[in-house]
Amino acid sequence: MAGQLESLDTDEGLARRRHRHWYDRLMMLSDGVFAIAITLLAADITPPTVFHGGLASLWATLAPQLDAYALSFVVISVYWLAHRRFMAMILTVDAPVTILTLAFLGLVALLPAFTRLTHFQMGSDASMLIYGGLVVSIGVALAAMWGYAALIAGLVSGEVPTSQRWYYFLLILLTPPFFLLLTRILPAATPGLIPLTLVVLFLIGASMRRWIVSRLGGPS
Repeated sequence: MAGQLESLDTDEGLARRRHRHWYDRLMMLSDGVFAIAITLLAADITPPTVFHGGLASLWATLAPQLDAYALSFVVISVYWLAHRRFMAMILTVDAPVTILTLAFLGLVALLPAFTRLTHFQMGSDASMLIYGGLVVSIGVALAAMWGYAALIAGLVSGEVPTSQRWYYFLLILLTPPFFLLLTRILPAATPGLIPLTLVVLFLIGASMRRWIVSRLGGPS
């Protein structure tokens, strides 16, 4: 048995095994960070310890928290989908991809704390500015990782054309500021309005993305 394992290791080659190991572990870490971030968002929702009044009173207490949770859940989901799409096209990872991904994940892990800040500050301009800066920074980190892998190091599949590589880079770089601008324009008085609007816009944008990618050629 040991001889068979040693033969398999020799046939595959140490360098290939190392790069495959790096890729697999990086994906495991990424999914874990996203899962924990979403879980912490839900754990931050605290119903009143003493409940007096009807459902209207309870909703008035929970609505701002649920609104903040829904907004950050949408943000995390969009970044997870983008990261999953990029990693499906990246064939192997090296040290810069690993470092840039760790920076990206470190910023994602801050979202629950910054979501709590915006809730406690009741959506003040200062707290929303900090929150928006974090969301944009996450997009910049992910764009840097993809830009390096796709446009500099050539670590993505040859089936992905150059035009599509540039499109994804610009899409993930410019989408977060655009969405944040919309959240500042929309009225925040109605609970759930901003997250619902972002979901609708994301579904519309996803359809447009698939159409544009199909026109650019390569895998969708």
